[in-house]
Amino acid sequence: MIKKLNRDRFERKKPLPKWYFEEDTKDYTRIFMQLFDIEMELRGLRDRIWIQALRTRYAIAHTKSFHIKTKLKFQEKIILQHINDIERLQEENKQARNKNYEREYGHDLNFF
Repeated sequence: MIKKLNRDRFERKKPLPKWYFEEDTKDYTRIFMQLFDIEMELRGLRDRIWIQALRTRYAIAHTKSFHIKTKLKFQEKIILQHINDIERLQEENKQARNKNYEREYGHDLNFF
């Protein structure tokens, strides 16, 4: 079922709004839009990789062969490293959004 859902999945690429290209648009707003797009991409990528990790765990639990289990455990380790990298990038993106907000408005985003 999951393979069928993933096969039919399509990526929605949202075009940038018209005001993004206008001269009076602030650079901070443009940076915010780009950071938001990065956040959405990372979130989608992490979700897809997490599904792969669940599939690998299921395969490990239901495989009898020691040789195949060893290969699957190695794959799971690599997948979990990728998930950790994505989470680190998400944290860096969050810090960049906070810095951008602070530069534009003069106070921290968590002020309120």
